[in-house]
Amino acid sequence: MAKKNFEISPRVLYHFGEDLIKNEEIALFELVKNAYDACASKCKIFFKYEDKKLKEIVIEDDGTGMDESVIENIWLVIGTDNKSDIKETKCKREGQEFIRVPLGEKGIGRLSIHKLGNEITLYSKMKNNPEVKVHIDWDEINKADKLEEFFIDVDDEHTDKNFIEDNGTKIIVNKIKGEWSKRKLRKLYRSLLSLSSPFEDTLDNFQVLVESNDKKLFEGLPSLEEIKRSALYYGKCKIEGDRITDFTYEFRPWDVLKKVQNRKKTIDDLNSTDRILKKIVKNKPVDLNLNSYKIGPLELEILIYDFDPSFMDFNFSNAVVEKSSLREYLDENGGIRVYRDGIRVYDYGIEHDWLGIDLKRVGRVGGKISNNIVIGAVKLDRKLSTDLKEKTNREGFVENEAYFALVDAINFTLDKIVLERNIDKNRLKELYKEHKISEPVLSDLEEVKELVEKRVKDTDTRNDIVQYLERINKQYKEVKEVLIRSANAGLNLSVVIHEIEKLIYGLSGAIKNNDVEKIKSVAEQLEKIVQSFNVMIRSSKIKEDFLSDIVQAVLDTFHFRFKDHNIKLITNYNEVDYKAYFAKSEAVSVLANLLDNAIFWLSYSKTRDRKLSIFVTDQIEGYYSIIVSDNGPGFAISPQDAVKPFITAKPHSIGSGLGLHIADEMMKAMKGKLLFLSEHDIELPRNIISEGATQAIVALCFPSKKVGE
Repeated sequence: MAKKNFEISPRVLYHFGEDLIKNEEIALFELVKNAYDACASKCKIFFKYEDKKLKEIVIEDDGTGMDESVIENIWLVIGTDNKSDIKETKCKREGQEFIRVPLGEKGIGRLSIHKLGNEITLYSKMKNNPEVKVHIDWDEINKADKLEEFFIDVDDEHTDKNFIEDNGTKIIVNKIKGEWSKRKLRKLYRSLLSLSSPFEDTLDNFQVLVESNDKKLFEGLPSLEEIKRSALYYGKCKIEGDRITDFTYEFRPWDVLKKVQNRKKTIDDLNSTDRILKKIVKNKPVDLNLNSYKIGPLELEILIYDFDPSFMDFNFSNAVVEKSSLREYLDENGGIRVYRDGIRVYDYGIEHDWLGIDLKRVGRVGGKISNNIVIGAVKLDRKLSTDLKEKTNREGFVENEAYFALVDAINFTLDKIVLERNIDKNRLKELYKEHKISEPVLSDLEEVKELVEKRVKDTDTRNDIVQYLERINKQYKEVKEVLIRSANAGLNLSVVIHEIEKLIYGLSGAIKNNDVEKIKSVAEQLEKIVQSFNVMIRSSKIKEDFLSDIVQAVLDTFHFRFKDHNIKLITNYNEVDYKAYFAKSEAVSVLANLLDNAIFWLSYSKTRDRKLSIFVTDQIEGYYSIIVSDNGPGFAISPQDAVKPFITAKPHSIGSGLGLHIADEMMKAMKGKLLFLSEHDIELPRNIISEGATQAIVALCFPSKKVGE
């Protein structure tokens, strides 16, 4: 046996591994990456567990192995850059040749082993070379006082051979560091299986195997296939340059959910506007093009789970996988991870909420996902994504411009999938919820009321409680009506403030230039806008009035917005004198919301020669109606979903998903209705048709007679 003395103290090697590697999971991950880079077909990790303690870890692969020179000059030297110049490696196995791009770059993977234990034994053999054995016992080395006493055993003449004809590397770790409970090992087991993408059958002919002498250690853990089959919603998108080039969404109800059917959407269901990538700058959508960076094409694949008790128990009654096991798995391994050439880039996922998924859920109500109900993978090509540089400590990518472009692109695409999932989730709740009152609070009150009537035996007490619950019900509805009115005013407030700011800026310029006529004009416009908003917030009763008054009040506010966005207005409101029954403040607010939506989509879609129509008509029997339409991209979601709260097709959920819901509620409160029409449902005037303003047709229908007459 040869004892080798090194110029750099082994203590430095030891402490580099101890301090640089964040945890045991990453340490094992780095060793698996080394096996992959060595052209191995598999890497097996074996845990020897006895007397409720971890005694030994064995990491073994069938890669190219190392000879004595490689071990002395590379494996035992800190931070060598031997891989930095290797762009790809030609690997041969069973007569087949394939290419691998090295996963390790910094020369720190070999230090990972020192994070795991104090006694390291390594066996390695290259083809046509003798097997080399390295033994390091840090407990003994750290007793040394002088530099010349720092020895590491490197021996190519040992007798306990592990590789006779084959090649590969085997590392045995003893004197295990830290506490390794059964729970920790089970968690580590799940994490190690996540090293390769859950959506790939094999990783470039490479497998990670996790085993133990204790058969019960990993018992009962669901397989990845069982986990995947428990998901209700699936999405997959490909992104290249400035657009989504492929899109698939599937609703996959379990066989026991008989009331619903599979639903699928593809790239053909996305209009051209929805395919163009956007990022949000100062709350406004801006074009995004990944071709500005070396990121390459990328792919997002995701499974979304649902734990709603109203239908979740249908699945677990058939024991696809235990509910607790699924929750535990997702709590530890959920989130959207990043994979380069199929190997995970740490530590994205539930550990590192790089997409801000949980933050969005906290900040906004309804329709959001969280990391612990998704399994997702972002797939990158290592050779084409060189602008995404991994940090030395293996905690993700350096946060440069390319990284933020990646985040924006994934968030944009994820919104498309979540929008579709929300539609199916709401339908499930409607069909399987025991009580058909779908509105929160009211449904809960109804359940409590039924419970009281069943369980409370004393008649007087029962009647008192029921009366109390009915008062709560009434008070809740009153509060809700006030809040809806306030919420609607809030939705329009930003529009008004924006317009007033621009007019004040124009007024200031006119005053500086002593332009008296412009001062008067701008001042008059300011007064109209303030009066218009005052109408929106003022309490009003339902009474008969002219529809033209509604349109005029809204146009006073939107005049400058049409001008700024180069929108041509087509309207007949000043040519008709229809009177209907409505509350003016609510009617003005609802129409303002429709126009705001139309302006957003015309601008967002970059529609040329933008046209917007406000058509007042009596064509809908029993009503006088204000019909809004434009020549933009049309609706991205169905009408029945558009009026549900917290569902919005706007990118990155810019919108609250409340506008059309509130509009629908307000129209109902006025005994009217909000209708979504096609150009075949209504006879539009020739000028509207010739201008192409036949998209996103929405009708505000106000009763032509007082209700009850």
